[in-house]
Formats: sequence, C-alpha cells, structure tokens
Amino acid sequence: MPTLIQGGNVLRPDGQMERGDILIDGGVIREVSAGISAVTGAELIDASGLTLAPGFIDLHVHGGGGFSLATPDPDEIRSYARWAVAYGVTSFLASICAPDLEVALDYMRAVTLAAGPVAGGANLLGIHLEGPFVSHERRGALPDSWPLPPDPRTLDGLLQAANGLLRLVTIAPELPGADRLVRTAVARGATVAVGHTDAGYATAVKAFQAGATHVTHAWNAMRPWHQRDPGPLGAALDCPQATIEVIADGVHLHPTTVRLLIRAFGADRTVLVSDAVAPAGLSAGTFRIGSQEARLEDGRMLLPDGTIAGSAATMDQLVRCVIEWGCAEPAQALRMASAVPARVLGVSQRKGAIQPGWEADVVALDGSLGVAMTWVAGNLVYQRPGR
Repeated sequence: MPTLIQGGNVLRPDGQMERGDILIDGGVIREVSAGISAVTGAELIDASGLTLAPGFIDLHVHGGGGFSLATPDPDEIRSYARWAVAYGVTSFLASICAPDLEVALDYMRAVTLAAGPVAGGANLLGIHLEGPFVSHERRGALPDSWPLPPDPRTLDGLLQAANGLLRLVTIAPELPGADRLVRTAVARGATVAVGHTDAGYATAVKAFQAGATHVTHAWNAMRPWHQRDPGPLGAALDCPQATIEVIADGVHLHPTTVRLLIRAFGADRTVLVSDAVAPAGLSAGTFRIGSQEARLEDGRMLLPDGTIAGSAATMDQLVRCVIEWGCAEPAQALRMASAVPARVLGVSQRKGAIQPGWEADVVALDGSLGVAMTWVAGNLVYQRPGR
C-alpha cells in the first residue's frame, strides 16, 4: 500500500530544508514535492511540525538496548535492529572485535545469517572489522589478545567468512605488511579505515595512497596531533577523499574538539558514529563488554582501569549534540548521520537521501530532534507512543 507523508519539513539532497510531501510505494520514494495530490488507497501520515530526514546509517556500532552485535546468535542481532529504529537508525554495520579469530569467525557467521532487511527493524548492511590488524599500544578497549600482525592468509580467511559482507575494516598502517592488506581489502570491495594506530604522518599518508579512505573514531585510540608530526588525522586532512568518524557524545571528544574537526574537514567529510556497546540506552550499572567487565555511569562506559569502552550514545543524541554545541547546522548534522556514511559505504545511489528512486528510509524528528517515526524500506517500523 502506498504511503503519503504530508506537510513535513523535508531535508533535500542539496542540504536545503523545505516544506513538502513524500510519496512512498513499493519500498521506494516515488515523489517529493509540495502538495502531492492524494493517491488512491494511500495511507496518509500527517507530518506537520516534523523534520523529515534520511534514516541514520551507523557504520560503527557494537550494540545497544542490552543487545550485542558481537554474538554468535543472529537473533540477538535482529533484536538490536528492532531496538535501533527508535533512535532513527535505518541501516547499520555490525562492528566486530573478539578475543581471538575463531570467536570472530563465529560472530561473522551470525552477521551473515542476520544480514539484510530485518522485519520491524533496521537494515544490516554488513560487517565492520575493528582489527585484528591494529596496534597493541593503541588498542584502547579492544581485547588484549585481538591485535595480530598483518597476514594475507588471515585476511583472506576473514573475507571468506564474511561472504561478501565485509564493508569496512580498520587497519593500523605502521604494522609491517599493512600496505599490502590495505590494497587487498580495497580490491575485494571493502572500505579501509586507518585506526587504532600509532602511525606518524608519513606512514599514514602511504596508507591513503594505498587505498585507505576513512578514519576510525578520529583522535581516539591513535597517535595524537603534534605540531611537527600531525599523525593520522593530518594525513587524512591532506587526502581529499578521506572521511573521518566522530563520536560526538561529549565523552570521547570535547565539544570544541568536535567543532575543530568539522571545521577542518567539513561536514561532507565527517561521519557521526555511535560506537555504542550493548548497554547503550540503559541505566547505570555493571555490564560485560565481550570478555571484560565495564561500568556505565554518567553516560560513560569504562573498564576498571578507566579506559573508555565504547559509547552509551544513540545516533539521534549525536545529531542533537553537534547542533547544540554549535558544531553544525541541523541540515549538516543530519547529513553527517545519513548521506556521508552512505557515501563511505558505496550505497549513496540508493540510500542517504530523500529523492525519487531512493530506498524509503526516512526518520521524522520533532522540534527537539527527538525521533517521532521511522520508516525502513517504506514500512513504518517505529512510532513514538502517544503520536
């Protein structure tokens, strides 16, 4: 049955906002304009006072709502997908790290079983491997046993286990043989991100020259900026096609740091990611993050030694933060959560924009940018109680 969403403030692909209607049929946006005539048999949705934006695409997330994406159980992944739509997420990657390769392969098999549309939930686009070819010194909260030296045979095994669903892989370019792995991963269809790295500027430049085009959670778990060696971020800044992830939760980065990054790279090269873990969206308490115990307090996920262990933030929260902090205009913030990640993943010809022919992934936001409704492939999968 067609759906006609009427009278909302629509975010156009060019970043402008205008009042208009959206006609959806067959899971696809058919028309976007002001005053679309009533369509016979269409469900009418009054979106007066709401902002209509492309659904959020979270390309770096480990879980939320009590559900982990690092799991051998595909039903747990599907449960996460149904939880995430309440926060505007319509597509996501399952970010995987593990105590060892065998466990990682179990997790990846679960992702391949859950991949694609999830009834009543967000679309699982594939896998983000956060490692294992990363720096032990810059591993952050990744398991101590997870980082491994670059090995083409190990990468090939991971690619085979992913069954064509490895969309993003984080690699530390300073490790011996990393350049070869970067080229191989790109040739096999994955986007390569520089991250969890102690690389200096010159080494990171070589990684981007080899085909890396992305940076995992900028300024977290990487060599810091130095005036005589600007490190991985300096190399990314000098690579016009490189994009960066920003965790704008007020925990991973100071608001001024977020403002600096967005001004330096521009909104079209900045991706908002949650890096959320299973307890995201829950109240304070002690939880297991993989094989490690972590505590959630005041919005911070911490290991016993004080290391930040992922985020407790949701995607809609990140959008609100960058706007409230003066880091971006609303249209820019919404695009950083939708259009830019779609481009990073190579799906920008079907996702990340509200325009005819694109998949009907839409989020409706109220005046406070809280999620009122979410559609995935034209299906209303979330409606806030009381609307």
